Amino acid sequence: VGRYANRIAKAQFTLDSITYTLAANNGKNSLHGGNKGFDEKVWSVKETTDSTLSFHYLSPDGEEGYPGNLDMNVKYILTEDNQLVIDYTATTDKATPINLSNHAYFNLSAGTDSTILNHELMLNAELYTPVDKELIPTGKVAFVVNTPFDFVKSKPIGQDIGKVEGGFDHNFIFKSMGKAAELYHPSSGRLMTLYT
Repeated sequence: VGRYANRIAKAQFTLDSITYTLAANNGKNSLHGGNKGFDEKVWSVKETTDSTLSFHYLSPDGEEGYPGNLDMNVKYILTEDNQLVIDYTATTDKATPINLSNHAYFNLSAGTDSTILNHELMLNAELYTPVDKELIPTGKVAFVVNTPFDFVKSKPIGQDIGKVEGGFDHNFIFKSMGKAAELYHPSSGRLMTLYT
């Protein structure tokens, strides 16, 4: 997802006293980088091995309204310990906002369940960012304790999702680098751990 994962309000931002206008592809807001995000770009393959795949893309100055040439690399590594590592690097020749992210969805049932609501999720996050009706962060930070957003202790994703209008589409603030989340599928015993 890029150049910017999540939403930018009113499809514009001001940086160094210059206002930049972006594509409004989510109502009046810009979502995940604009009309043609990085998922729709042709990346060049830099390296392939039995366990590694590396890609490169140069996003030119002005693409989707963003300033600066953004030179990016992403490397996918499958380790012998059954880990998937995604490593992003980027450089630019102008100040520019950037929020690169993977946007994969995981269902650990291997196709036997059509929903992940019975998956159990733990997030190492005591804080989250509340959003407005258009899912734009309000600028406030709130504690997850005693709210549907409390995944500090593992619980089924579907347990409290009905208490949140539109479901979970919020940012969580991790306590520290390292173990960020665990997803568990009770029926199969599959467990996925996310580190950042």
